[in-house]
Amino acid sequence: MSETQTGSLANRGRKAFKLGALVVLGCTALFYFTGCICGMNAGYGKRWLSLADDKWEFTECLYFSAITLTTIGYTDLLGTEQCAVYKDANGRYRWESNTDPHTSEEGYDKVSETLYADFTPWTRMLTTLVAIIGITFFLYVIAQVTSFFVEGQYQEIAAAKRARKQIKRFTGHLILCGGGGNGRMVLEQAQKEGVNCVVIDRDNEVIRELRQKHSTIACLNRDATDVESLEAAAVDRARGVVSVMSDDRANLVTTVTARQLSPSVRIVSRCVREQSNRQLQYAGADSVVNTAKLIGLRIASELIRPTMVEFLGIILGHDGTQDLVISEIHLQKKDDARTLGSLPLAQAAGVEIVAFRRGEIYTFNPANDALLHEDDELIMLGTRETISQLSQAIAKSPASPDHETTPEQQPGQPEDTAPVAEGESAEGGLELHGHFIICGAGAVGRIIAAELFATRRTCVCIDNDREALNEFRRTLPNVQVIEGEPYSPDVLARANVRDARSLATTLSSDRDNLIVVLTAMQANPSIRVLSVVTDEADHLRLQRAGAETICPAKIGGRRMASELLRPTAATVLDRMIDSSGAVRFEAVVVNEGTELAGVSLAKAGLFNRTRLRVLAVRKTGQQQYVIKPAPETILDPGTVLIVSGPTTNITKLVTLAGDWA
Repeated sequence: MSETQTGSLANRGRKAFKLGALVVLGCTALFYFTGCICGMNAGYGKRWLSLADDKWEFTECLYFSAITLTTIGYTDLLGTEQCAVYKDANGRYRWESNTDPHTSEEGYDKVSETLYADFTPWTRMLTTLVAIIGITFFLYVIAQVTSFFVEGQYQEIAAAKRARKQIKRFTGHLILCGGGGNGRMVLEQAQKEGVNCVVIDRDNEVIRELRQKHSTIACLNRDATDVESLEAAAVDRARGVVSVMSDDRANLVTTVTARQLSPSVRIVSRCVREQSNRQLQYAGADSVVNTAKLIGLRIASELIRPTMVEFLGIILGHDGTQDLVISEIHLQKKDDARTLGSLPLAQAAGVEIVAFRRGEIYTFNPANDALLHEDDELIMLGTRETISQLSQAIAKSPASPDHETTPEQQPGQPEDTAPVAEGESAEGGLELHGHFIICGAGAVGRIIAAELFATRRTCVCIDNDREALNEFRRTLPNVQVIEGEPYSPDVLARANVRDARSLATTLSSDRDNLIVVLTAMQANPSIRVLSVVTDEADHLRLQRAGAETICPAKIGGRRMASELLRPTAATVLDRMIDSSGAVRFEAVVVNEGTELAGVSLAKAGLFNRTRLRVLAVRKTGQQQYVIKPAPETILDPGTVLIVSGPTTNITKLVTLAGDWA
């Protein structure tokens, strides 16, 4: 039940009051104007609308109608009177009473005296009608009150009242505009961090479900684009605003409104279309998250380097197998210059420094003799407990920059030797082996293809939408495309699915994705398949069919939560997983018989040889990563190395170790 719509107790009460007033006034008028037709009292002989001196006033009619509607008792109104009855020789009667005396006429004899007070038949019918109207109105009020409680509207009004009380106590809270899939992921991450949240959504069902699942959050059933809604959420005291609605225009209006009401609040907005990115930044958004781009990069990373994706999932909190986080620390003001090696961080076990930020400049893999200035931000990798201890020792609480916009990442251009197919294939199929197939030429598919192309992987895109394929060709002219239904066995055969390494399906329908998965697995049981899933109910079906699933809402929501809670760390991660960037994270596995197999980290001397820093290792048969491994750590065959450093040097490490992880 929306707070801005009818149906609340107050609105229903006002409606019932207006109807009741109309009923009473209508019945009063009915009594008043029908008084000229039937006498009120047979003994009186009164005529309400007559010119007689004993006519009834409108106030008397109002009182009579109210009595008839509620109690049907008229003793105080009618009473009784003493009447004397006279009869003449012809059998005609006359009467006189104390209120209506008659002059005795000759020929009439007094017959008797009696107490007389009664309605005429017409008056009785009119009174019965009014009584029925009163009973009907009373039953209507009972039905409205009953439905109010039965439909749960009372609980909703009570919940809205509790939410307003909660918001009055909130300071430094998060305002979430949109309670859908992305919003719930943001909410989940914020609750893990212990941040109070206010959710604004105009969908009754969404608010009702959130209130049932999360009793500690404040939910407002309002339109997030309205000024009153953000004011009710105490945007002036909020830590940040996250707009995750599916309409870019709504996100734009919300961003403008929030920035107008609170110039200092951090705003993170979802971007559905790439064209809206700059508009949202101009409107005042500190960070804009393009969910399509995120999904594309995630799927591409899953295809190219699944181990690295697994590790990033752990440090971002997506996987609860290990308590690892990447966080930022804002350095305190110091009078004397400090080096990185002089900080307690240098001696701390299980903590690795990834980069530090000075203004808008990021320095990755800094050396121990690097000078640190006041207001520098350190980005560190380690356990939550250890980083918390270090924060207390060397820094003040993490601070978000006043305004930081994630730089746009442009796909890099691979070398001319990139193994890509050119032009349409023959009907007999493509002459490719170990390639990647993308089903869907939309925004997500284009980003996947760009990332694969940038890392010199061969890929083929399939779609039945000619307009989407034309846009795909315009953006990536060197990538092979096939027009046809992606779930058709013949079309997949043209893409040589039997010899493909992996397949990613990004169609808008989960059912179509399921058919693609089943068809591909039937043609090539060993192929690795990744599928986008929008409905949680289809998650298990796709997995049972043999696909690894990726939920856009989860990825987008978690990314926006990181952008708000740990903005600097999130920016570093963006840059470190981008294949086109100058530096990045990567996972490499040590193979048997290679130069690194069986030697220690100290003896390997990887930093001097490749300028790559080993952030973590995972030994064969183990599930846990060791952060900042000791120099004496032996690199047994199967050991996974998580490294950071220049992108161009990663291939050198692959040569030494043997293979990508």
